This record gives sequence, structure tokens and C-alpha cells, in this order.
Amino acid sequence: MSRSRADKNRARKAQLAAEERRREEHARLVVQRNNDPRYVQRHVDPESGDVTLAMSRSHPQAADMANTLDALRRDFVERFGREPGPGDPLLVDPDAPEPTPLSEDSFEAMLDRLADGVDDPVVKAKVLASRDVGYILTEDTLHLFSAHEIDQWEAELDRHLGDQPSR
Repeated sequence: MSRSRADKNRARKAQLAAEERRREEHARLVVQRNNDPRYVQRHVDPESGDVTLAMSRSHPQAADMANTLDALRRDFVERFGREPGPGDPLLVDPDAPEPTPLSEDSFEAMLDRLADGVDDPVVKAKVLASRDVGYILTEDTLHLFSAHEIDQWEAELDRHLGDQPSR
């Protein structure tokens, strides 16, 4: 038996209310984390629209990030024989003779290889969702993304979790 029109309307209103609550909670989170040194901050240049992510030295993962960036710098110097300059890419194409940004196809292939080497189905789904949406979403970075971007991430994550073989 099909649901009545009134039941469908109530269900739709409940769904809209739940979505509105989620968006309001997200807006509160964005305001709460704004300028909090415990979280990465997003800055948009009003003239160019360029986005910069900044991490304070007191951030819990600052030392790990500094080590990672130093390793990327050392690899760059070893490969190209010079220090990276302001116009050089952070991630370089492994096959290019000059500093060339890592192509989208190369980046996606790298994520595919990473996912193939992961046994944990949740981690694998997160890597594949990142490949599909073009960003990595974590509990610590929720405030950097719009509610719509979070919805996209969750849809891809759910899709990849559904693709996992049952154990």
C-alpha cells in the first residue's frame, strides 16, 4: 500500500528540517573554528580569489607537516639541482625533466595505487572518495568546506563503502 500524500509531505518536511539542522550545525562549526590556532585556517585573497591554507606552529600536526614539506623540498633539490622557487609546484610530475605540476591524471593514478595497497575498507573508501571529489575531508577540516562539499564527500564515501566486499 502506498503512503498517503500527508505522510509523504510529513516525511519530506522532516527530511528538510534535518538537512537544515545539519547546515546550521556546520555554520556554527565554521564560526567556532575561525581563527582558532588548533585548526587549519582558510584565507581567500579578495582580489585574486586565491585560497591559502595556513597552519599555526602550535597546531598539533605542525611538526609532521613541516617534516613532510622539508622532505618534498629535499626531493626537489635532489631531482632538479636547485631550491624550489615561488612559482614551482609543491607536487611535481615524476616523469617531467623540469618542475611541472603533477597532472590530474597522475594524481588520480597515485591515489588509485595507494587505495590498492590499503587493506582497511574505510581508509580505502576515503582515498577513493578523495580522488573523486578532489579534496580530503577529515573531522579537523570540516570547517574549510561548504555544506554542499561535505554532502558530496559523504555521497562518494558511501558509494565506495558500498563497493567494498563484505567480510
